[in-house]
Amino acid sequence: MGQKYLITSALPYVNGELHIGHLVGCWLPSDVYARFCRAQGRDVLYVCGADEHGTPAIVGAAKENMPIKEYNDKYYEKHLQAVSDFNLSFDLYGRTHTELQEKLVQDLFTRLENQGLIEERETIQPFSVDDDMFLADRQLEGTCPKCGYEKARGDQCDNCSATYEATELKNPRSVISGSTNIEMRKTKNLFFLASKMQEEWRNWLKEHAPKWSKTASAIAMGWANEGLRDTSITRDLKWGIPVNKPGYEDKVFYVWFDAPWGYVSISMATNKDWESWWKNADCFYAQFMGKDNVKFHSVFFPEQELAMHDNWKTVDMLKSMNFLNFEGGKISKSTGNGIFLDNALTIAPSDCWRYALMASAPETDDTDFTMARFADIVNKDLNGMLGNFVSRVCKLSNKNFGDVVPNGNGIDKDLETKINEKLNDLTNALEKCEFRDAVFALRSLWAIANEYMTVKEPWALVKNGDMAGAAKALNECFQMIDLFARVSQPFIPDAAEKMQNVFKIKHDLSWPTKYEHRIANGEKFVVPENLFNRIELTNDK
Repeated sequence: MGQKYLITSALPYVNGELHIGHLVGCWLPSDVYARFCRAQGRDVLYVCGADEHGTPAIVGAAKENMPIKEYNDKYYEKHLQAVSDFNLSFDLYGRTHTELQEKLVQDLFTRLENQGLIEERETIQPFSVDDDMFLADRQLEGTCPKCGYEKARGDQCDNCSATYEATELKNPRSVISGSTNIEMRKTKNLFFLASKMQEEWRNWLKEHAPKWSKTASAIAMGWANEGLRDTSITRDLKWGIPVNKPGYEDKVFYVWFDAPWGYVSISMATNKDWESWWKNADCFYAQFMGKDNVKFHSVFFPEQELAMHDNWKTVDMLKSMNFLNFEGGKISKSTGNGIFLDNALTIAPSDCWRYALMASAPETDDTDFTMARFADIVNKDLNGMLGNFVSRVCKLSNKNFGDVVPNGNGIDKDLETKINEKLNDLTNALEKCEFRDAVFALRSLWAIANEYMTVKEPWALVKNGDMAGAAKALNECFQMIDLFARVSQPFIPDAAEKMQNVFKIKHDLSWPTKYEHRIANGEKFVVPENLFNRIELTNDK
């Protein structure tokens, strides 16, 4: 195996249904990249899982009147179903409410405390008199102190992505009861002294951030300019990882202190030698997430990793996506706007969603995704270009030459030059995790094949009696089908397998460095079912 590659996708909360924004924000980009790396022969560890702690699970379970563990189990099963439905190739899709995670986080806390990086402080926290409890981040809602958004959470605004202390929130109210009878009361919490890590973290950031996606780099550099604030890492909650310190028995660790380490505990739960990725300076580490998670992955997590001085692998490539809106509005279960993953496959197969979403990836700006755009991409690219090409080649060849690949005699040099140029573009785009560019290059390869067939007109050659010329052209087309199986696999794995299965002899789907003829003259093939079908939109879709 080649160099080691560690790939993580942001851990979705277990509360509520997953939608196409989750797919395009972190799951699909990481999966496309992981599949590409594996096809290159690289030694990959690719993990994700459900983030089970913090207030989202508490609030969600209360709404559904369920014990928190049962609630988490319910939505974790939905996550696993979505992972299967959309062909996500994680080595393990784990979860954070495990003994492994608890031991890991408590050990890390002890190490930080022994290094003098933990301090007890008296803080002022919102207390709901009517609920008789301190309110943690998502149990509190109010008006954002930065942008005035009226449904801001206790620690973070979903509208402007600002983070702040709960005491800064205006017009606070309890999410549990809706009560506005909120008092600010004293309590004790433990703080991670991030300010002591500022210089080391800034030096690390200067070296790493230029290699990240522009959005991620800009967000992280903004924090570097503002400076690191000491962070409260405990909460007055019953649900989460217990704080292993006398006097803190009724508190748990803040979810963002524990969640990123979920990547490590989930890696530990695989049957791989996890330390050969996580404690290996030569490993390449790529993280994928939405822009609202950048702060935690570019500040919180690496400053803790660096503080350990224990050879933890920090991120090399941080790829963040902007938000995907749907039909002009925010995706929301409550308003019914958006496509949710439990419903998506009733509209079209997973390959269609994988390809269309990556073609529309919100890499530079928030992007509006519509059903009309979805249908257009599937019908033009997948059905019209790729599917039709494969179908026409196989049917025309079968009709005139039987079920064996017609004889060719060497590569068409002009075609080879065109393909190699686009193959190079595709490989470079995937190396850089520039997914829209990668889709453009992939589509261009399919276009070259269609153009070749239009120019060569093998059907006309047959009609005119030039069977050798028709055979040569069709042989070249079969070589391209083999190539397309290989280069399409990261994006549309089901279709890639169908293209691979056109040939009776199974050829591997390793990543090509150049266009080559791997299919022998006279090799047996089968005419496949259509790779794709047109999507006809109805009023309810």
